[in-house]
Amino acid sequence: MVLIFLAMPPIGGLVVLAYAMQDLSKFSLTVGSLAYVALLVGAHIKWVRPFFRRFPWVSSYTDLYNASKQLNWRHPKLVRKAWRNRLLRSAYRIGFAALLAPAFYALFALHGHHFAWFLGGYAVAGFGVTVGYHRIGTHPSFKAHPIVKGILLAMGSMAVQGPAQEWLKKHSKHHAFGETSADVHSPYVFDETKRGRFMEQVYAFLHSFMMWAFREPSLTRPRRMSVEQWKEHLLANAPDAKTFRYRDEDAYFWTARDKEGNVVATTEQLINKRWAKLVDTIIGIEKDPVVRFISHPLVYASLLAINFTVPYYLGGISVWETLARVCFLNWVTFCVNSVCHLWGEQPFVTPDNSRNNAVIEVLGLGEGGHNTHHKSELWAQHGVFAWQFDLSAELVKAMRVIGVAKNLNLPTRQELVRSWRSWRRREPWMQGYQMREYVEGAPKRALKRLKTKPAAS
Repeated sequence: MVLIFLAMPPIGGLVVLAYAMQDLSKFSLTVGSLAYVALLVGAHIKWVRPFFRRFPWVSSYTDLYNASKQLNWRHPKLVRKAWRNRLLRSAYRIGFAALLAPAFYALFALHGHHFAWFLGGYAVAGFGVTVGYHRIGTHPSFKAHPIVKGILLAMGSMAVQGPAQEWLKKHSKHHAFGETSADVHSPYVFDETKRGRFMEQVYAFLHSFMMWAFREPSLTRPRRMSVEQWKEHLLANAPDAKTFRYRDEDAYFWTARDKEGNVVATTEQLINKRWAKLVDTIIGIEKDPVVRFISHPLVYASLLAINFTVPYYLGGISVWETLARVCFLNWVTFCVNSVCHLWGEQPFVTPDNSRNNAVIEVLGLGEGGHNTHHKSELWAQHGVFAWQFDLSAELVKAMRVIGVAKNLNLPTRQELVRSWRSWRRREPWMQGYQMREYVEGAPKRALKRLKTKPAAS
């Protein structure tokens, strides 16, 4: 089964590639357009992100106007800098989109409806995973009508990453025991031998990338068990503290001590506490009627059939093309599980090695802000800083504007600025960045109402 899953998507991609190479000029122009996009993204990561890294957040135009008005426009230098930063980022976003447009137009001109179906299918299934499965399914970071939630989960099912119930439960376990031997897809092997270090570099990465999906035991409730019986069964099968392992760097989070250094909670107690919380989450997912309906085998199979047949009958898109799109989306998701736990920035201190990866932010529609997500699972926005990219959060905010999403859980400016300053002290390469804050030096009475406002992206 593993070999089939590993082999079939690349075969689909090779079939599409072979078809494209029948016209070498079209193939060359396609490669050139994709290279152009890669260069733009590389320039964004190399030069633009460091520029905006000087500002932990940039206010929205409405908040900026209200803040300036509260200050009675009496701090012209600070107000001018704030508006300049806001306009600079808006101009950059518009300019970046304008620079990307020729490449997308070229790809559409070369491949017509084939490219449109690829992009549309990627967006539907991609947002279904990031917003449906992840930000409202696993973590209720905002509220929506059950019908809206069901549509988002149905979109996520088209990514062919398994039924919603199983996905949500396993991802909850990843958050409860990240970077430990009980983690669903940890890229670490807790063995200090030479063989263990080799396995950590090769085998463990492959495990965190894809193999875990075939090795991790199912969290589906047995048919003959009631929910109450299953809950008791789960509580009785917590990870064994004797075989439980974690990274040395995370030891602080797995033994609670008081100010005098005395142990107040052992590792076993913390394991049981986290496991009990995880079981409550799993039972909540099991009882969710929307999740249960979308995860029904017949419904899930129907959604998979729609995923392949609709593009074929309406657009003439071959099964191989759909398979190649599914492959690309799945591998981006797998990179979140693996790459984002090995390489990237760590602006927040978390009990694991989660990181924000700039490339995965773009390809994963914002999911590359993984360290931010592990800082607070319930934030609806993972790209919370001024230099981050989070298209999924923009979709959720657009849903709020039209009234289909509400109660978005967003960080406050105070939280972001405090974490940014802590990161600057912690990381030597960040120490050169100076804080640029338009409210700096303003009267305290004018800032009371600003501190607790959610940060705008």
